[in-house]
Amino acid sequence: MSPLTARSTIRRKSSALPTLVAALMFLAVAVGPASAASSGEWHRNNYGTGHERLICREGTTSWSCVYDNVSEPGLPAGDTVAHFTGRNVTDSWSCPTWFDATVCDNVVAVYRGVSTYTASGNHPVTFLQEYIVTDVGGQEILQQYFVDLFYCPWFRTWEEALAADYNCTFAP
Repeated sequence: MSPLTARSTIRRKSSALPTLVAALMFLAVAVGPASAASSGEWHRNNYGTGHERLICREGTTSWSCVYDNVSEPGLPAGDTVAHFTGRNVTDSWSCPTWFDATVCDNVVAVYRGVSTYTASGNHPVTFLQEYIVTDVGGQEILQQYFVDLFYCPWFRTWEEALAADYNCTFAP
């Protein structure tokens, strides 16, 4: 190998090192210890017009979720995506007075954070949100609360979402 070829090979390898280190650091922060969080999936029937999905990294102290739309026969699939990151605020959280008692009386955990939504051709939009995990008669239901605006139910499976009341509840 000529010195020129060897030098360009070394240069390519060394320029890839910072990228590799950055990627490994991101994974270490994003994934964390294996016992700290688990993956979870939630589904919502968007008023009969689409299948919405949240894929979440569910930890005790924080959640991180990605929102998308799933193609279903006969239903449109939108191109909106969102990212939510929130911290556990269960101990300091108070259920708004206008919420239904089935939410307030069955809270398991609450995560407060922000979601940023983007769709092709549009500027990102950010909302303050609370993800309210409830257990109603043994069924986990996630209430996605757009703070001071409305909340909507999410279910562990698409089948549960289809069988349930999908209506959102709006603030007075």
